[in-house]
Amino acid sequence: MIDSIRANHFMDWELIAVDDGSDVATLELMQHYASIDQRIRFLQREKEPKGAQTCRNIGLDEACGEFIVFFDSDDYITPTCLETRVHALQQRTDVDFMVFPSGVYEEGMLQTTNATRRFGRPVYKDDLQAFARRTLPFIVWNNIYRTASLRQHHIRWDVKLKSLQDADYNVQTLLSGLKYTYADAQPDYAYRLNITQSISTKLVTDEHFRNHIYAQEKFFILYRQQFGHQYDSALYQGVLFLYDVVCREEHNKRFATMLTEMLRRQSRGMAFRFGMTMKMIQILALVLPHNRARQISLFGYLLKKRFQCSNQ
Repeated sequence: MIDSIRANHFMDWELIAVDDGSDVATLELMQHYASIDQRIRFLQREKEPKGAQTCRNIGLDEACGEFIVFFDSDDYITPTCLETRVHALQQRTDVDFMVFPSGVYEEGMLQTTNATRRFGRPVYKDDLQAFARRTLPFIVWNNIYRTASLRQHHIRWDVKLKSLQDADYNVQTLLSGLKYTYADAQPDYAYRLNITQSISTKLVTDEHFRNHIYAQEKFFILYRQQFGHQYDSALYQGVLFLYDVVCREEHNKRFATMLTEMLRRQSRGMAFRFGMTMKMIQILALVLPHNRARQISLFGYLLKKRFQCSNQ
């Protein structure tokens, strides 16, 4: 990522890298980059808690530029990325941020053929609805923001979240009224796939279960504060998404119970529906493999999800 930033045609940038407890080799590498390029600022996290969100808030506070982008350390940007984004947002003085398309990083280059990993394209009629369903119209790294807009609306990374941070940040920008548009441009960001760190294999501890509950309940509260019950159906789909992904391989009674209790605080009707779905999965799993029991019990949701994807 650092090499690809330094290789950009646009030269007037600063890179703020915040150390969150790196090993010695990484520290030495970052210190080397900072010594050979004065545009790179390498900072130590001195705030708690530990985590990427705290580091990104530090970076936002320290940023001096008119615009800001948040990039992941193991990804790649094209040589024209910064130039294209800056010039595009300079021309659109009516918006607070712009969304650019992305692809994936495979075989040493940016690939755009992986349809399930293409973000930043205007394919949804209602982006807020898509985020509520836990579908991602765009990731934070798709965007270039006006720094002043983020600060004026107090858009911060939620340090309580262990995962699902990008969706939370994007929903904050939309609910805060930030104006945005999609750029008519070629993909300029390559996301590096890391299958071994997927949500289904990584986030199966009680701590991460609580994170999911917190994240989903926060969505219920934020959406309802502004729109009442308009997005309830989409938010319920978001709950089914979380269960489906985390419990794809096997049913986790603890997580299902936590989701049911969260739904009961928000809607007894939703809690009842979800509880009945969980009971159906458990009953069918007595005679069928869990994966088949899950698919049958969630058939309506899975069918709707596939229909929504096919209409993109």
